[in-house]
Amino acid sequence: MTKRIQNDHKRFRDVISGRKRKELKRLIKNGGIVRTRPKGGKVTISIPEIQIPRFVHGTSGGGLGRGPGKVGDTVGKDPKKGGKGGKKAGDTHGEGIQIQLELEEVLKFMSDELQLPRMKPKENQTFEEIKIKYNNISKNGPESLRHTRRTMVECIKRNAAMGNLNNKIIVPGSDVPINVYEMINSDRRYRQYNEVKIPSSNAVIMFARDCSYSMDEEKCEIVSDMSWWLDCWIKKYYEKVTRCYFVHDTLAEEVSEEKFYNYRYGGGTMCSSAFRLMADQLTSRFPPHKHNIYLFYFTDGENWGGDNEKIMEVIESDLNPNDINLIGITQVNSWSYNGSVKEYIDNEIVNRNLEHVNTASIGPKTQDNEEASFGYYNPRSPLTEDERNQQIIDAIRQVLTTKENS
Repeated sequence: MTKRIQNDHKRFRDVISGRKRKELKRLIKNGGIVRTRPKGGKVTISIPEIQIPRFVHGTSGGGLGRGPGKVGDTVGKDPKKGGKGGKKAGDTHGEGIQIQLELEEVLKFMSDELQLPRMKPKENQTFEEIKIKYNNISKNGPESLRHTRRTMVECIKRNAAMGNLNNKIIVPGSDVPINVYEMINSDRRYRQYNEVKIPSSNAVIMFARDCSYSMDEEKCEIVSDMSWWLDCWIKKYYEKVTRCYFVHDTLAEEVSEEKFYNYRYGGGTMCSSAFRLMADQLTSRFPPHKHNIYLFYFTDGENWGGDNEKIMEVIESDLNPNDINLIGITQVNSWSYNGSVKEYIDNEIVNRNLEHVNTASIGPKTQDNEEASFGYYNPRSPLTEDERNQQIIDAIRQVLTTKENS
């Protein structure tokens, strides 16, 4: 017989689950999730206080529920206490429940709520692993692999064909004649194995960002948040993921993950140096026919004159769609769309039909700017926290969506 407490416990878990889903959806929709980093593979969220039923001893002294009462009486509360205000605002955190969610569950919510595209590995002939499966039968083999049942079936079939199926004889120790079948070598059957090749599922994610003087703290934090969630989303679809991090001013260099997320310094700007260094990795470390390669580059839109053309030269010659799954370029808090890296790339995507290249923009928009849809940075009207987070979510969706994985 089911105990009553078990039903109460199930009902409480259902309430918690509903509140958890509601809170997580709210965080994802307003972009608040991008400020959250899991610890130990778990994301912690706080859900509002849940009122748990409890017993109240004694009498209320009112008579509500039973006895006299009139319309407007406060239920469960002394009408003489409160209702008129007069107290100062509190300065303590409201009560709630801390819930830990697996990152995989959070990513599933993001997929459902944001309609993020699925990453589709490109076809290749590289095999990461070979498994042995015993899925065949042979007439030859070691006795340790002899298939007893199949051997007996062959023996019975042979005797049936010879008309000896019902020949009964008396064997020592038995008074009743029984069927005896003698097995010969041609009856023997053995388990046979085949090699099953499992295709590789390797991915390489290359992150590169501008570290010139114009990339201030706010821009770098946006790059950090967006890069981290892009990393989480892509590795969801691959068994093995290798990450590389690059920074540049006029020259590019490979750095550690910690340095990529935290390093700040000044200098000039030549964006093509980062693309050239990433392209060099395809010949020296990551052959395109063995890896699914994703490139993400972050800039504030400023570049040295004439260097934008060099970016396109590298993309067309060494980062073409036959080798690269996706290139995502995000422009953060640009002073102007006109003359920016994004404007040049956007035009070249159309002119050269570069379907594997996506761009996105993060930054305040102005209604009077003719290119407002692409973003225009106005230092006098910075993004609010909610706007910042929402634009990061939108940018993630824009750089990931291609014709292949939409």
